[in-house]
Amino acid sequence: MDWFHCNKCFTARGSNFAVSSCGHIFCETCIQSKQCSVCGSSCRYLPITDKMKPQERVFFKDPIKLIQSRLEHFSQIAHFQQTQIERVTTHYRHKSIELELRLKEVTEQAYRQLSNLQRENSDLKRQLSELRRETTELRKPLSQRRASPGQSHIDGSQRISLPVAVTSPVTPRLQSLRDRGSSLSSLMTPESAISTSSHSSIHENRTPASFRTPTRWEILT
Repeated sequence: MDWFHCNKCFTARGSNFAVSSCGHIFCETCIQSKQCSVCGSSCRYLPITDKMKPQERVFFKDPIKLIQSRLEHFSQIAHFQQTQIERVTTHYRHKSIELELRLKEVTEQAYRQLSNLQRENSDLKRQLSELRRETTELRKPLSQRRASPGQSHIDGSQRISLPVAVTSPVTPRLQSLRDRGSSLSSLMTPESAISTSSHSSIHENRTPASFRTPTRWEILT
């Protein structure tokens, strides 16, 4: 160290040197107790030996070597941090690729579901249109049957129109024949009355299709 010397006598020889708390170096000859020989201030002295603390010894090291060692240390720190940055960057890059693939898959699935829903919606609309058309076609006969004369009979889901019975008008000739028939029935014997009663009961059990005028031969018998 070319710069190392006593700040009072400027000697560099000897082995016993000390540095004051005010920043001056003295040899053992120039050291004065409790007072600096250069600035005259009260101070303390620290012997310059290998037993000094690292933060004290660093003031007597070569700055270039110190910078180189520090740079190497800084380089190690920078390399370590750069490695960590690259690791976390790689992790998030892979994560981003996975998320992009997942997003693409979900998007394609959503488009497929949307297409299926649109197709189902079209089918339902077509079915609804067909049902409306069928309902319209079914309502047309119903309205016509309501407007037609007669009675309607519902059996299940079908509606059957029954004709209304029409009674034939009673003419004066028919009325006179009925009166003559009544007078002849009062002259019948008991046997003939029983026969006539049984015959009329058989006819009552049958549903007449239409009213028929009795002939003259039937009235006389």
